[in-house]
Amino acid sequence: MTQAPYDGRFKLLAEDHPELLLRLLGIVDRSTSSEVVHILRELQLDPMEVDHVYRIGEGTTGRLVHFEAITKWRRSQASRLALYRLLLKQKFKLPVESFVVLMAEKYAPKRMPARVKYEEADGFRIEAPYRVIRLWEIDPAVAFEPGCEALLPWVPLLKGGLEEFERAAVAIGRLGAPEEVRTMVHSIATLAGLRYDESVVRGLLEHLRRKEMSLAEALKVSWVYKDGVKAGRRRGLKKGLEKGREEGQLAAKRQLLRLTLEKRFPALGPFPEIDRITASEVLDRVFVAILEAKDAGTARSAVLSALN
Repeated sequence: MTQAPYDGRFKLLAEDHPELLLRLLGIVDRSTSSEVVHILRELQLDPMEVDHVYRIGEGTTGRLVHFEAITKWRRSQASRLALYRLLLKQKFKLPVESFVVLMAEKYAPKRMPARVKYEEADGFRIEAPYRVIRLWEIDPAVAFEPGCEALLPWVPLLKGGLEEFERAAVAIGRLGAPEEVRTMVHSIATLAGLRYDESVVRGLLEHLRRKEMSLAEALKVSWVYKDGVKAGRRRGLKKGLEKGREEGQLAAKRQLLRLTLEKRFPALGPFPEIDRITASEVLDRVFVAILEAKDAGTARSAVLSALN
């Protein structure tokens, strides 16, 4: 199943900054040391793998936290919580807390089932309790604390509105490393699309570009302001606009793919072959494959196979 860009960014946050994510979701507080939060990457019950499982604490006093982040509600996706909860309890003999994280209010169901249920055709059935976390009900204050900058791109999905969105974008623009700023600008614009129309996102960032010189360079290379889009506007051609927007999105996706490769498998190098991938959906598939790759060889094969 194709993974949406929102899910991919959630996966990166969950892997790279688990203690920040757990704080944001209210699962741990700021006094919890990152040393007692451990990512459990798999159940080792082939072929069952589980995303977003954490062991908090040590020994018999610890507990497991497992959650599914959902953009659009799907019963089958939520039902996995029940199965994973059973497998986790059997393997680790620890209390398990299960959560469904709803990312966008406009896609959220009005009613949630009291318990999640996993069923198979032969009658096998499991029911399990769970809790619901709605991102739009979470106070964004933690994202603005020192050391929590990785949460800034998620502010548009949290409690508040365009004022908080603008504050987060300005805070991103004032970070030191240009490469980090460009990546986070692209992320905040993409995530904001879950809540706001594209015209609103573009309008806000255009407003900030004029106010904040620190954001100007980052926005030039983001999907919001590519040269092709500007050229299309000058020509006044709808086709030019669409082509420019598409080229800008492709460039941003290639950049994100390179940054992910560099972070996860630095030995692979710059990988110029990425420039030969010209289809947006192929870049999405490769991005997901890189996130799921367990070693550099698998990641390299994912990129090269996209060229065939």
